[in-house]
Amino acid sequence: MNERLIHTPEGVRDIYGAECRKKRAIMDKLQEVMHLYHYDEIETPTLEFFDIFSGDKGTAMSSEMYKCFDRENNTLVMRPDMTPSIARCVSKYFSNEKHHIRLWYQGQAFKNVSRLQGKLNEFTQLGAELIGDDTSAADGEIVSMMIDCLLAAGLSEFQVSIGQVDYFKGLVEEAGLGKEAISKLITAIQNKNTFAIKNICKEEGLNDTLSRAFVGMTNEYGGLEILQRAKEMVSNKKSLKAIDRLEKLYHIMEYYDYNGYISIDLGMLSEYKYYTGVIFKGYTYGSGAPVVTGGRYNDLVKQFGVDAPSVGFAFLVDELMMALLHQKVSVLEKEAAVMILYDTKLEREATKLAKQFRGRKQVTQLTRKSSRSTIEEYIGHCKKHGITKMLCMLKNGEQVKVIDVDKGTENTIKISEITGGAL
Repeated sequence: MNERLIHTPEGVRDIYGAECRKKRAIMDKLQEVMHLYHYDEIETPTLEFFDIFSGDKGTAMSSEMYKCFDRENNTLVMRPDMTPSIARCVSKYFSNEKHHIRLWYQGQAFKNVSRLQGKLNEFTQLGAELIGDDTSAADGEIVSMMIDCLLAAGLSEFQVSIGQVDYFKGLVEEAGLGKEAISKLITAIQNKNTFAIKNICKEEGLNDTLSRAFVGMTNEYGGLEILQRAKEMVSNKKSLKAIDRLEKLYHIMEYYDYNGYISIDLGMLSEYKYYTGVIFKGYTYGSGAPVVTGGRYNDLVKQFGVDAPSVGFAFLVDELMMALLHQKVSVLEKEAAVMILYDTKLEREATKLAKQFRGRKQVTQLTRKSSRSTIEEYIGHCKKHGITKMLCMLKNGEQVKVIDVDKGTENTIKISEITGGAL
């Protein structure tokens, strides 16, 4: 047999057993938060037309997308991100909606990245979008829901960094910089390279005030005091408006008592082209990347034909799972699962008992005993798969031996006592 057939391609992996159950449990907890905020679920196809994600609409370069062709020779891609798909749906189904639209989603996304980056090529996203609302209240709702999701997942130590892309855009416009200089400046700011920033400002002939503002983006993070200092360094309307918007968002977080979880970061610049205002990323221990990202994208839905300012976030569920694992956060409540072990002659009695257990929501594994396995091996199986008790059907069919897997004790009781609730 070809050895490659039992392996997955580079960048994708199998998930099974306890890990799969944990992933479902985490997603259930996040979904419950969406429900509490009264968001409706939406499901979009894995395959979309290439143009949905191209240019300013997309979050991945063409070379990073998995592509294929349909019978009409249209170029299709496996979605690299969920947000453009949601924007397309809004334009198609909600074009006449006069009120705000609240949607949440979950699904697989795909990016064909280099193996050297150490990232998954297939990953799970779960997020929410608030569409048709351009207020700071909408920004606040999305950020508060994101924090509630982090808390619901079981995290207590995390930080949400919040930036504003218009702050940087305003400075760039005031400085009159070209595309090449802007690209260099973005790289230098993201790398916190103050020497490179100063050099670029000098080459472009910028005054000391603008130079200090650009350099300040590398170390200006914290609370409201950051915004006060930023006001003193800028004079253009776009940057000042961005600062004002961040102040409003910060105060909303105070209303939620969540300001302790957030930090203003004026040096945050997103690689996603469609963001137009506030942007944010959630960090915690045990993950080398943000576990959640998001922001405002007022022009994205417009590119599909409907003018609808929007804001949202997306959890990278696989990164969140990694963080919870490293922090040893318990995800699954331990179920009192049981195994009913029986010989062939007692199949009728064992099956009826299993049906009664499941009828009262008792997690039950029904196993016919093999002559090739010992009781000790079955106990080992129970420990491995989270089964707390093993019920061995005795020959008379009226009694069972109950083995407590965790405690290592055993006793014999009548089946009639079990069905009456003694177990």
